[in-house]
Amino acid sequence: MDEGVQTAQETDSDCNPPLPGAHPPACRKPAGRKPKSCIDIPKVAQGAAGAIRKAFPWLNRRLAALSDPRVADMCVYASAHLWWTGVLYFLTRSGSRNAFDQRRNSGAAPHNMGAFCGQTSDDPRFEGEARITCSDNVVHHLKRVEAAEAQDIPAEMCRDLLARRFFDGSRIFGCWHVIVFDGTVQELCRKGFAEGGKSGGSGGMPYRYILQCGLLGPGNTFFPLMHESVDLHNPETEKEDCELNAFHRLAQRLKTMFPRLRFCVVGDALFCVAAVADRCEQYHWKYVLTLKEGRQEGLWDELLNLLPLATENRLRVWTGQDNQPGLRDFRWVENLALGNHRCTAVLAGECANNEITLYAYATNFFISRDRVLEIIPATGRERHRIEDYFNAEKNNGIGLEHVFCADANASKNLFTLMQIAAIHWTLIGHGYLRRLYEWAARATDRALAEAIAEGMRALPFPSILPEPGQFRFDT
Repeated sequence: MDEGVQTAQETDSDCNPPLPGAHPPACRKPAGRKPKSCIDIPKVAQGAAGAIRKAFPWLNRRLAALSDPRVADMCVYASAHLWWTGVLYFLTRSGSRNAFDQRRNSGAAPHNMGAFCGQTSDDPRFEGEARITCSDNVVHHLKRVEAAEAQDIPAEMCRDLLARRFFDGSRIFGCWHVIVFDGTVQELCRKGFAEGGKSGGSGGMPYRYILQCGLLGPGNTFFPLMHESVDLHNPETEKEDCELNAFHRLAQRLKTMFPRLRFCVVGDALFCVAAVADRCEQYHWKYVLTLKEGRQEGLWDELLNLLPLATENRLRVWTGQDNQPGLRDFRWVENLALGNHRCTAVLAGECANNEITLYAYATNFFISRDRVLEIIPATGRERHRIEDYFNAEKNNGIGLEHVFCADANASKNLFTLMQIAAIHWTLIGHGYLRRLYEWAARATDRALAEAIAEGMRALPFPSILPEPGQFRFDT
């Protein structure tokens, strides 16, 4: 401070008491909670496009390499554009082709479509006006491309993730990848279009049936791996088809694509038969299959007769599933006959929420007191994940069981695109958005998926899209 400038004096609170003034008192803090941030729609859409580029940069080339029966010089849309339009049906959860068509060319959506399919708005074939093709054109194209050409793309995506050690933390004993099998209705067909369908269901209406298998991933996630159509009449064998026959075809495809990968097969009581055990022994796979009274009468009776003698084979845990309050009791009997093979049958009783439940499993794992907790709760009890997956696809706008088209081949291709969209959504929604943004963690899957469609229409994407550094899940 310069010389000659008088310093400020301190206020003497004793001599100068506070006096009331004419100014109003300070306002009190407003009542209620501060509103939380809402979904950032442009950030969701741009993040989804950037995450797709980051996750599978080769996917556009793979889709473009599929058969294209069109005359290229007469076509406006690239082949990948047609396939990606089908993926966006399910990624944005439009629910139906008509709902997607009504808004497909709104706002900046045609411009932003290039971020997904690679055919940008400056493509000369658009003649200065970019647009997204209609669903009729997509279905017409999918009719003419054999379903077998595209059906392994979800498995190739999972193989890419496996090569990056994405599923390492979800393996049993750090070795066995858990793969769950289950069947579901793919489409309730229109009357008169039962080709490739299966009779049954409500009112005798035909439907198409599918057998799905998927990998259990980190953070309680499920990744669809492969699927096999279950047809009423198998044209190759000229016999009736069923889930067990489809299982053998699917297992053969899995062994061909992943010859050295170790799988642990999980399935319901339908798969607890000697033929499935034979296939697992042939491929050196493990299995944990639901055991049900009446399905394997000899195995069930032998289990009950020998259980009182196996007094050492028991474990009691004073916690429920997923460390919830409760009590679990495990009992098992070894060296029981399942066809020509020997297995171990495990009874798992649980007392929680004033309810008592009994589960039974057959497995070719070696069971002991220090291994039973990692084998049974982490595999057999996790079979519900594929059922939750089917339930989400049926009831959250994705469109499983919805009739997207009457043609059987196009329907199979659309189901493949549904699985591609499901893998992308798991990475985008659960491994990226919910990890970085608090508002995404509070939003539902359907709200975030619809935000992708709204964000595509809102603003043109920037030339440099945001990309996740890593896909991570809460474990």
